[in-house]
Amino acid sequence: MRLPSTEQRDFVTSVEAIAEKHDPLSALRAGDPGPRVLDEMLWRRLVDVGVLEPLQDGDVQTTCLVAEALGRYATPVPYLARTVSRYALSVLEQTGVSEAYTFGFLGADGGFTAAPLEMRDARVSGTLPFVPDADVSSEVVALAVDDGETRAVVMDVADADVNALVCLDGTQPMSSVQFDAAPARVLASRDAALAEGLERVRHVGTAIHCASLVGAMSWLLDTTVDYAGQRVQFGQPIASRQAVKHACADMLARTESSRAMVLELAGVLQEGSSSAVSTELLVSTVKSFVSEAADECASRAFQLHGGIGFTWEHDLHHYFKRCTVGSTLFGTPAAHRTVVARCLRGELTPLN
Repeated sequence: MRLPSTEQRDFVTSVEAIAEKHDPLSALRAGDPGPRVLDEMLWRRLVDVGVLEPLQDGDVQTTCLVAEALGRYATPVPYLARTVSRYALSVLEQTGVSEAYTFGFLGADGGFTAAPLEMRDARVSGTLPFVPDADVSSEVVALAVDDGETRAVVMDVADADVNALVCLDGTQPMSSVQFDAAPARVLASRDAALAEGLERVRHVGTAIHCASLVGAMSWLLDTTVDYAGQRVQFGQPIASRQAVKHACADMLARTESSRAMVLELAGVLQEGSSSAVSTELLVSTVKSFVSEAADECASRAFQLHGGIGFTWEHDLHHYFKRCTVGSTLFGTPAAHRTVVARCLRGELTPLN
């Protein structure tokens, strides 16, 4: 595992400073049930400081470190949508990529899916069930089947019917995007190179998402430890109780283990030297572990906060929802454990 360099830590510190200064959850604290309004100033400052650039240069580790920093503040910006879509386009050797892309690779179960769109005469029809940040995106990259052949395509969001979904996690808005004979630009056919490229996109997207969950876990841990030291029961802080100490120690172990696993995954993906099966095994191992660790940390945080944690005024519920939804995106823990089992039994090969 390659630990972050001084330069990487300094860069992440600057990202955290921007996120903290803008207090990204302030709009959600107001309890407004209406559509998300993107904080354009916050997002522009993050883009200007260069949060989208590392992955363009193949720097998966720095990208994951940024995702962790933004996850710590539950920053409601389209970072995942932009990084994954831009990486997909770079893998497909597209140039002149704008900053307003999103991706339509997620299926109804939250995992990567087969092509959900049908294409005929350079026009696509069908529905992308889960598209992140479609409300603030101008174009979407997805897959479509054209005469039995799968192609990577790009469509204008303006040519689609975009329906904002009622999401548990208000920090990461999702929409269903429906196309009806909408014009599409073909990027590539599903030959071996495209299939390999899409696997890289799935792996890198999973790593970025896991890093975001680690950031949320870090906030849950620090906030819970602080509260346990302040909350007094029977004349003593609850942090003096052994059961509370053990619960906090368990949260620490899960958080640090998850962080180490994500760093290892980012390093392997960045180097690109592992075999296809070894990489698949690592991706699924990390995703299944981090998802369940995030769920457990969120539950422990609720338990240790007591009644205050359930109030709308406390930020805890935003992180609980982020971890709950996040455990299913890019594949559920159960789905990834199935992949791990197939790898260990020798059933998974680069061809299947």
